[in-house]
Amino acid sequence: MADRLKVIDKVENPGAHFDKPKKIVQDKALSHDEKKKALNTWEEDERQLLTASNEGMSGGDEGLRSEETNRLGEVARAKAKIGEKPKHKLSQ
Repeated sequence: MADRLKVIDKVENPGAHFDKPKKIVQDKALSHDEKKKALNTWEEDERQLLTASNEGMSGGDEGLRSEETNRLGEVARAKAKIGEKPKHKLSQ
């Protein structure tokens, strides 16, 4: 039961468990579907941070990364490794 809860938390909060999106791909405890969901979650989080940054709002972890870049590219490459494509955000 505890292992299942850990897997669920990895999927719902991947940034707290993995330092890079590619680490999700390498995690043997996650199924393909769980990896896909975790990467989708990470992608959504990165898009929200990017949107907030573009609107002049600071993110909760702003300044904590050694590089001040968005990780959408890393997420896209990780998704490609498991045969998935990044979601495309429509401009409004």
